[in-house]
Amino acid sequence: MSADVYDRLAPFIQEYIYKERWYELREIQVAACKVIFDDDANLLLSSGTASGKTEAAFLPVLTDLYNNPSDSVGVLYISPLKALINDQFERLDGLLKYSDIPVWKWHGDVSRNKKQKLLKKPDGVMQTTPESLEALVMKKSANVIKLFSDLRYIIIDEVHYFMNSPRGIQLLCILERIQRLTNNIPRRIGLSATLGDYGDAETWLSSGTKRKCITPSAGNTKRTINLFLDYYPLHLNGETITGEEDYFNFLYSVTNKKKCIVFSNSRANVEYNIAMLKQINKSSFGTNTYMVHHGNVSTALREDAEKTMRESEGPVTTGATVTLELGIDIGSLDRIIQTGSPFTVSSFVQRLGRCGRKTAVSEMCFVFKDFEKTEKDVVRSINWEFLKCIAIIQLYIEGDRRKVCVKVNNELPFKQ
Repeated sequence: MSADVYDRLAPFIQEYIYKERWYELREIQVAACKVIFDDDANLLLSSGTASGKTEAAFLPVLTDLYNNPSDSVGVLYISPLKALINDQFERLDGLLKYSDIPVWKWHGDVSRNKKQKLLKKPDGVMQTTPESLEALVMKKSANVIKLFSDLRYIIIDEVHYFMNSPRGIQLLCILERIQRLTNNIPRRIGLSATLGDYGDAETWLSSGTKRKCITPSAGNTKRTINLFLDYYPLHLNGETITGEEDYFNFLYSVTNKKKCIVFSNSRANVEYNIAMLKQINKSSFGTNTYMVHHGNVSTALREDAEKTMRESEGPVTTGATVTLELGIDIGSLDRIIQTGSPFTVSSFVQRLGRCGRKTAVSEMCFVFKDFEKTEKDVVRSINWEFLKCIAIIQLYIEGDRRKVCVKVNNELPFKQ
């Protein structure tokens, strides 16, 4: 462990590191501490999933808050998803257990009483979404000055999710308004696992702050990715579809006795895939658990799926849309399965990064099904979804060579 950085951390953080049996701080955590402690710049942290980015941001920030208590909310954490806030809340709550720094959630699922407590005595860390923050500024503008008058840091998670999007513009406008109301410009810290161009992200993150932005070159290590693509043609014989049986048998074979996520691009596909896998599992007397996780599922069921994935020692597979794409903690996974093509390179990288935490080898299997093309026109006969997937993989490999050494094995043996 970097002793000089460790010695500068708050006592309660040192105690937490000791109790959690961390043998050393990660490279990105050391680099982040040095920027926060020794500079006044904004900070962009970009490294792979499960590389310690969240702790890299919070360890030095909470140390500063401990040494120099704020007269208002000291840290504002902004996430694109409530589910990610709830996940981070549990992690921060454990980290802050031995301190006097509270952590507050502020979104639509939080009770009015808890919000009133924060409004009455604003302090510590506040976690919110852009929409909840906007509602707060619009409806309770009189409270904004009291809440954020001495705000020191703004941590924006999943920066890539906001850049070049209406939500990103919305967020920057809200932050600018808070700065003008409080006459205070907090430092900003951005977190992401999928950035290709740091320059654009630094410009976006520092917009309106008149601060430079530092991106430490740390946290990117060599890793291997194993990719496998398979295609199952369907045929329509009268009213009967043939070919799906082979497709679902293959899906079952690559999830059987494994801990996986099966990503699909629609909620209907998620439900259908998991329903079919459950049937095969039952008829095969399998011991796998199959669950679903998407926006139409209740919060309680989503959290149950997350907990099961995180804590179960048995084989568990969850079908999901984008809801499990971001950094919710679901433990170590064996492989990722994608039905169809991801929408973007960024989405592919996020999903790929969900596995390989222990082995540094990420496995991802792409499975396609479609009615066999019979058109004589070459253009109409092409499966564009399949071609799009190949293009996304190629773009990722070519871009990632600048940061990490990538080895792709397209003959991954998916045998049990």
